[in-house]
Amino acid sequence: MIKHQVTIKDIAKILGISVSTVSRALKDHPDISIKTKKVVQDLAKELQYRPNEIALSLKSRKSKIIGIIVPKLVHHFFSSVIEGIENIAYENGYQVMIYNSGESYEREIQLSSSILNFRLDGLIISMSKETTDFSHFDKLDQYGIPIVFFDRVPDLPVNKVIFDDYQGAFDAVSHLIKQGCRTIAHLSASEQMDIGRKRIEGYKAALAANNIPFNADLLKECDTFEDAVLIAAILIQDNPHLDGIFAVNDLTGIGATNAIRQSGRRVPEDIKVIGFTNEISSAVCAPSLSTVDQRGVEMGEVACRLLLESMAKEQPSQTKVVKADLILRNSTL
Repeated sequence: MIKHQVTIKDIAKILGISVSTVSRALKDHPDISIKTKKVVQDLAKELQYRPNEIALSLKSRKSKIIGIIVPKLVHHFFSSVIEGIENIAYENGYQVMIYNSGESYEREIQLSSSILNFRLDGLIISMSKETTDFSHFDKLDQYGIPIVFFDRVPDLPVNKVIFDDYQGAFDAVSHLIKQGCRTIAHLSASEQMDIGRKRIEGYKAALAANNIPFNADLLKECDTFEDAVLIAAILIQDNPHLDGIFAVNDLTGIGATNAIRQSGRRVPEDIKVIGFTNEISSAVCAPSLSTVDQRGVEMGEVACRLLLESMAKEQPSQTKVVKADLILRNSTL
């Protein structure tokens, strides 16, 4: 009985044929007879033979592995994107290695070096909040490693998959206005990030389209649950006519909802709240949170297809856009 992983040498020895014949039979080479192919392939199946991926990668200089770097693994959106990437990667014979930058620029640089050390074939990344310098990505490009950015992307001519943040924000704020809101705050991401700028632009545009003046005091940088509880409480105290909050993500929206309840006001009767992302938490919190669905699985699938295209042939950089959908729940209805 063979007690190690079966190799083509083992199959060749059992059948009394050469290693090269076994190799060509497993590859369905036309020079090998149908009878020999069947005998070899049947035995390979019986012995649960699997090709040595490391040896194959050394021979082809391809690892058949794609790297993914995300800022936070615990976010439903990023886990959804990873699911989408894996769907397409596995269909095309690739494995994935997942890295978490933890919103750290320095860690992102270290992880980029790991991509080189492990000789991965390509990288799909959403940048950290701290990232403003992109030279570590230039180094990967110099070594011929294709990159696709998603969600948090640089303002550069690179392959990227983005969500229609402007339209999503515009639709969210327009919905609040249709529901009767006139004093609407926005708990935003940093304007250093493209998603922060685009969602702020959509927020302002929706106000302008409905003849509601923009009030800078109602725009607050705040993108975590903990900060939202504190900042929303101050907004409520300083703005007695506040009747709507547009949050940059769902956890921020849920934090704002908690602050509203703690102030003695009600959601949605007194203040309506809408989030962004469509995390699982948005459907199970009380009241359930209206939100913008970022369609993470679709974004991951689009990003992986774009990466595979760029790995197959050199082509001009492309920008793919995933469209926005409103999910309306109890926090605004």
